[in-house]
Amino acid sequence: MTLVPSADSKTANAFQKELYALNPCDHKRTLNRQFSQRKHKRELLSQEAPYKFPVDKGESFLNVDLKGRDSSTTRYSEEKFSSCFLKKTKASQAQSSHTKRHANGEAVVLVDEEEPDANKAAERMDEVVECRNATKVYYPSRVDPESVEICCSDMESLAPEAYLSSTIMNFYIRYLQKTKAHADVVEYHFFNTYFYKKLKEAVLSKVKTMQSHDSCCECCLSRFHQISLNEKEASFFKLRRWWKGVNIFEKAYIFLPIHEDLHWSLVIICIPDKEDKLGPSLLHLDSLGLHCSKSLFGTIRKFLEQEWKFLRQGEVSTLPFSDKIWENLPRRIDENVIPVPQQRNEYDCGLFVLFFMERFMEEVHGRLKKKDFVMFGRRWFKPEEASRLRMKIHNILKEEFKNASEA
Repeated sequence: MTLVPSADSKTANAFQKELYALNPCDHKRTLNRQFSQRKHKRELLSQEAPYKFPVDKGESFLNVDLKGRDSSTTRYSEEKFSSCFLKKTKASQAQSSHTKRHANGEAVVLVDEEEPDANKAAERMDEVVECRNATKVYYPSRVDPESVEICCSDMESLAPEAYLSSTIMNFYIRYLQKTKAHADVVEYHFFNTYFYKKLKEAVLSKVKTMQSHDSCCECCLSRFHQISLNEKEASFFKLRRWWKGVNIFEKAYIFLPIHEDLHWSLVIICIPDKEDKLGPSLLHLDSLGLHCSKSLFGTIRKFLEQEWKFLRQGEVSTLPFSDKIWENLPRRIDENVIPVPQQRNEYDCGLFVLFFMERFMEEVHGRLKKKDFVMFGRRWFKPEEASRLRMKIHNILKEEFKNASEA
């Protein structure tokens, strides 16, 4: 079987060069062109400029409770984490022969198993014309206070085998928010991809400061604890700008995308009916099992606890939980690692997170109950359904650029 250069890939390379020449807002990507496309996408995710927020493994369901689990027994030890990452790398090497390969920086395909599509070149040239006339789009509109700015070059992260950037992730999150949310039945709150990093910084700031003062005397330590507590509350007060004017405990679901270690996963905070006499439930959905659920839950617990403390300082007209639950909320937060379909490569994790959201919104009507968790599982959907989301997002954005160029 002979490997030959793909005509398709040469056209794509020419297209990418023209995109970079046309696009004036591509100042944030300065990576060396000698790197492969895969490494380019990894660097893009880790070096991307922060988003400017507008307001200042079995088939059956397994409900894993992480409370009280010792760090020595958790599955996400450093050793197993490395193993998971190694599996992630091996997954890409085990692609079918239909997948594009890369050799010496040039894309090649198996000539007897994949035929180039002659229409693709014409489609790419059409996209160049659209980008020439509209180098940026703002979704859903330029005047929307939470609009997402998308440059034409952001489309590169939707190429085959590319890692989704935060810009594309945030675009589709806003798209779901605008097109899928049935607010008459249930209410959602969506955090963008940059929120969790800010939340983690606020949570860890106190821990790092305390560690640097471990040698203080008891009197100084007591005073320091009070100061650090005030600093922590101040940092969370600043963080509240991300959900200004929103009582998150009145929402049914809060979607929180996580990006760590070049991987995407999703946490959903579920607020039950008051009559259920239950506390919030945290669900972690990870298409590779690569993120440490215990660590994520700990950070998000702090978020809920601090918001609970803040609301208790004022007058809450209507309690979102029963009196007993509300008074003991920190102890009534339930944690669940949810088994979900697993991706079959190393680069579709962002697509799976977006598909988790979309599928969840389509299938869950009303507030989720504990018994409803059986809807999840390894057979919740076929992995290829999530992977196909790449082309869907590409087509939606292509239409957005077309409309912008004609405006």
